Amino acid sequence: MVGHVCSSDERRSMGPTERELTELLRRYVPLFRTVVVCACTLLVVPAMPVGGMAAAGGVSAVAIVWSLLYRFWFRAAPGARTLLVTDLVVMTGLCLSQGLTVPAAQTGHGSTWINVVISFVAVGYQLTHPVPTGAVVAVYLAAADLVGVALAGAAQGQPDTWTEALPHIGLLLLQAAMSRALHVIVHRSSREVDRAVDETAAVQRDLRVAESRRAAERTHLATLHDTACTTMLMVSLPGSPVPVEVVRAQAARDLDRLRNVEEPTGTADLMAELSRELARHPLVVQLRGPGDGREEYGAADGTPLWLWRPAVAALRDSSGEALRNVVRHAGVSEARIAVEQVAEQTVVTIEDRGRGFDVTKVPEHKQGLARSIVDRMRVVGGRAEVRSRPGQGTRVRLEWPRV
Repeated sequence: MVGHVCSSDERRSMGPTERELTELLRRYVPLFRTVVVCACTLLVVPAMPVGGMAAAGGVSAVAIVWSLLYRFWFRAAPGARTLLVTDLVVMTGLCLSQGLTVPAAQTGHGSTWINVVISFVAVGYQLTHPVPTGAVVAVYLAAADLVGVALAGAAQGQPDTWTEALPHIGLLLLQAAMSRALHVIVHRSSREVDRAVDETAAVQRDLRVAESRRAAERTHLATLHDTACTTMLMVSLPGSPVPVEVVRAQAARDLDRLRNVEEPTGTADLMAELSRELARHPLVVQLRGPGDGREEYGAADGTPLWLWRPAVAALRDSSGEALRNVVRHAGVSEARIAVEQVAEQTVVTIEDRGRGFDVTKVPEHKQGLARSIVDRMRVVGGRAEVRSRPGQGTRVRLEWPRV
């Protein structure tokens, strides 16, 4: 169809940049066309002789009204064939009216307001319509303009003046061709931008998927380390001080933990989760919550602390791993946990007064600190710090920003 602009399917096939460019041209080209037509027609009437002002004013009024109608019609139905045909009829009439609207004293067709309007209309079609439509309209308007010049010259007794308009008609066609070339270049560039954006998005999506898989793998390995591996290590230690019933209960909790995966959404009470975690360890643990209002350690007052569920799980499991390290390495049966709200952070501190160790000399194959504590906090956007010295106990500080 000659008047076709672009269908809804074609617009959906465009990328966002190309689609935005198309919509921008469809919105502003008819607007600029209206401004040009109004400016030209308002200037022509005062330039006409007194006897010709009425005719020039009538043609000018028609041109202004049609430019306004065209703008709104184009916005509603840019590809309508009726709109295209009507526009060409009006523009043809405008070209053929040059004997009434161009002063006889004006020389040089390129400076007439008719030529300016027709040139802008031809250029506008290159920016808002496909190649066949734009080419047909440009050639048609050039021919109509040339016929109008010839008729005006014949009416004034100068039938050969149309030859002087040929260079300006050629310029009109050249302007249309250059506009089309610019339109093609810009649209091609916009498609390349959309293609690059899509490729970048695909790479980022793959990276997110890969990171999610790595995070899931880290979580899985950390859970195995904190549950089954730890329990088996407790059993395998020669002369293990842990009673059999404690090991049996721990193994049952491990199985339950591995079977039930927590939903990574919503909120959870950190204090309640920590209290349940403490019951799993053969230690005397003193817990202090942020609502206790006192410096000494003791039982938390039961005030809940609701946080993002994945953060609660990371803080709870990291605290549990720190307590397991106390059981395995510290040589003491007591530990302390403090929960604080510091500025915009939730801080959990686990301390013991055991034998301590040199943090810089932990073997790489020991995954308790790196995977079960440091990496676990990093996954949820937090951080972990372990401080210890031989003979001076160990202090693990877990931080999670409440944002």
